[in-house]
Amino acid sequence: MTVLIGLLGAAFGGLAGAAAGFLTNRANMLMQLRHSYDLSVRDRRLEHYATLFHLTERVPRKWRPGEEPDRAQLLAFSRTFHAWYFSEKAGGMFLTPAAKACYLALQDALIAAGSQDSHGGPCGPPLAEHESRTVRHLASELRHQLAEDVGTAHPSHLRWERVDPTIEDPRAAPPTPPATRRFRLPRHVLGRRPASGPGRR
Repeated sequence: MTVLIGLLGAAFGGLAGAAAGFLTNRANMLMQLRHSYDLSVRDRRLEHYATLFHLTERVPRKWRPGEEPDRAQLLAFSRTFHAWYFSEKAGGMFLTPAAKACYLALQDALIAAGSQDSHGGPCGPPLAEHESRTVRHLASELRHQLAEDVGTAHPSHLRWERVDPTIEDPRAAPPTPPATRRFRLPRHVLGRRPASGPGRR
């Protein structure tokens, strides 16, 4: 009976160990698959984000004097972003929810401020200051979100050592002489000053 109980205990222990090992291996496999998928998406996203970031140069933080676009050009900017979003590479599919919200807000502002005539030329009054400021601000927000999504807006988590300063050529300037110290006699050599007493001044 004792032998049977021992055999049953060993069998159950082996089954429990096998089950635990299977679950652990399965969890590790799932983690590795997710990690590989995340790396693949990150690499693809970085490629599309770099292209979109470059396209936003059409709406910089501040336009140079004389280079402010007219309303027809704003619609052209919107079509450029639209082409990137629905291109064969499907750049818009890689936008995170936060980046997509920034992208759509910029597109709405460009379409609202843009206008053109039947020949594709500008029509309507010149771009107002508040319209220009809104469009430029939304483009800047999109760029910041793109940089945040791919992690380039954050410092590296690795700690690097600062490179030592470059050693100057000793032949370029004469060496600085070492600082000299004044020699002083020890106190026991100098002796103590005699104490004042009668007959001594």
